[in-house]
Amino acid sequence: MATAHATEVAGLKQKLDVADDDSMLINRRLDEAQDGAAAVETLRAELARAKEQARMSNVAAKKAAYELKAEQAARRQCEERISSIERDLKDAAGKCQTLEEENKAKVAELDKALQEAREARSESRAAREEIRQVGEIAAGKPFLLQTKFGDPKYAPLNQMWSSPDAFLDLPKSVSDAVQFFQAQEGHATEKLFWSQFSMPKRPLLLNEQMAQWAELHKISGSAMKDVVVRLWPTESIPNSYFGLVQRLVDAVPRIDAVKRSTCIEGARMAFARVKTYWAKMKATDIASRSPPGGKDHHTTENYFEDVLEGARLIEGQCSKDMIFE
Repeated sequence: MATAHATEVAGLKQKLDVADDDSMLINRRLDEAQDGAAAVETLRAELARAKEQARMSNVAAKKAAYELKAEQAARRQCEERISSIERDLKDAAGKCQTLEEENKAKVAELDKALQEAREARSESRAAREEIRQVGEIAAGKPFLLQTKFGDPKYAPLNQMWSSPDAFLDLPKSVSDAVQFFQAQEGHATEKLFWSQFSMPKRPLLLNEQMAQWAELHKISGSAMKDVVVRLWPTESIPNSYFGLVQRLVDAVPRIDAVKRSTCIEGARMAFARVKTYWAKMKATDIASRSPPGGKDHHTTENYFEDVLEGARLIEGQCSKDMIFE
């Protein structure tokens, strides 16, 4: 019985040991299970943290992506703005260059206009001086001989004036012309022209005075032409007014030569006529010797009246176009 009990106790003890071992195993496993739960909890916490971090990272990524898109959009806008500014700047530079060129052109035009204005003022002053000088000339007053300024070689003329001329009294010439043509038969045009100025009610205008001078110039030119033709019948008529004046300067010696030649031609014709009746006559003796002795009262003058009619006949036989040296 005791053995059985001991056996039973030993069996129980063994069972108890087994139970203790199982309990220890269970406790160990329970501890392990508890450690695993803690690890699970830890893992769960880490997973939750990872999820939260992933969520936050996702949010951050989305935010970063949005910001990147916004930045890219802003960058594109900035690039477009830069491109627009570059185009505007290029256009502005082109416009500026165009404006500078236009400004240069306007400056050149302004300089040209100023130069033309200065030249116009100079021309205006010169024109006024010319008109004043023309008025002086037309009025028959002395006028400045210098008409070209700025050239040193004309400087000696800048204080010299024309000398008075009695023929430059225009009113007197007009009065004489009016009286002359009024006394003439015909000349209707000349009478009508000069009658405009017979009794002027106002001072004559410059163009009227110049018209008078032009008409007087035409009349004097025609008269001088006739004189030239009569004095130099075999020579050509001068083709300039100065040439005409130069020809007329020689008119007095020419007239003396014509008078002398006419006298010689008449005497030659008279002596030749006498020679036909008195062949032995020596013209040089008759022309140079004194009257024969005892006939001093027979002076040449005493026979002028007797030979005058014959002299007129001789004159009609002379050509009067010969010049004897």
